[in-house]
Amino acid sequence: MKKIAIPMALCALALDASAQSSVTLYGVLDTTVQRASQGSASITRVYGTGGNQYSRLGIRGTEDLGGGLSAGFVLDAGLNVASGIGGAASTDNATAGTAGGLVFNRRASLSLISRDWGEVRLGRGFVPSYWNLIVFDPFGTAGAGGIINTAQSALTQVATVQTAVRASNSVGYFLPELNGVYGELMKAVNNTPSTSTTPDNGNYQGIRLGYARDALHVAVASGRTALANGAVSASNVGASYVIGPVTASALYFVDRKNAVAGPNRSNGWMLGAQVKVATGYIPVSLSKISDNSASGRSAQQLAVGYVHELSKRTAVYGTYSQIRNRNGAALSGGGVTGVANATWTGMDFGIRHSF
Repeated sequence: MKKIAIPMALCALALDASAQSSVTLYGVLDTTVQRASQGSASITRVYGTGGNQYSRLGIRGTEDLGGGLSAGFVLDAGLNVASGIGGAASTDNATAGTAGGLVFNRRASLSLISRDWGEVRLGRGFVPSYWNLIVFDPFGTAGAGGIINTAQSALTQVATVQTAVRASNSVGYFLPELNGVYGELMKAVNNTPSTSTTPDNGNYQGIRLGYARDALHVAVASGRTALANGAVSASNVGASYVIGPVTASALYFVDRKNAVAGPNRSNGWMLGAQVKVATGYIPVSLSKISDNSASGRSAQQLAVGYVHELSKRTAVYGTYSQIRNRNGAALSGGGVTGVANATWTGMDFGIRHSF
């Protein structure tokens, strides 16, 4: 009996250890054939960063520390399936990184999580002011129909800000679950000494507060990035409501750059929906943006798609999108250079697999 008891005890310890900690490899591989045209230019390309979801490869893990406390980490690398290269990440939140090898540019973070007081997270990740674009856009910001074609376009002040989507060197705090209420605070720095000529260049601070329960989801977010030539702020509010197979959503966004003459702010909106069908879902959205230039430049995007789910992990999809430019606007959804007052059209036909 003793000879049996010892191996059984060891097995019990091993099972207990595995139950308290875990490491998971995950990813999304999404590649689309995209056709885009504007003015006299057109292109057909294989686009490997994602037309339905963004391609990524990641590792995440958790460890139960006891007493309702746990540690967690996420390493998430963006990649281009068509070429095999990785994404880029800014190290100081002010200058752009260079794409190439596998880089954990999407997220690289370490956390302490408590069921009572929430989560403290350090590293790189999405800024609070970007989350609403992901959550309330029926296309999840990806592909030809993504809302970033307007909400983070050349008409906005956030178009070239390195903290428009993610921030490095950040400290974040997430509220614990409070009857549907959630929230996030983030502070990110450029890791530059105070003796620098631009010690605040690239520093970011943001906040997001939301409520999600039953069919209703609403959230507001705001962020500010200090730059050498004037701070950029971006704010938005979004809402969605589920009615049977339809999830209807709306979003309003505004941004501004201080101490800049000429066009220095823009605002826009989006109305959209995801409609569940037996074999997948249909995303559709209409968005518009305008700035405060003398001519009042504006652009409107209409997008519709269909995602056919072959399984829980694999889907094929198609998207059609059109951007109409007015009053000197020259927005492009990608692939070709924007032409003032010309309409951009884009079509995606792709496949997405997750694991």
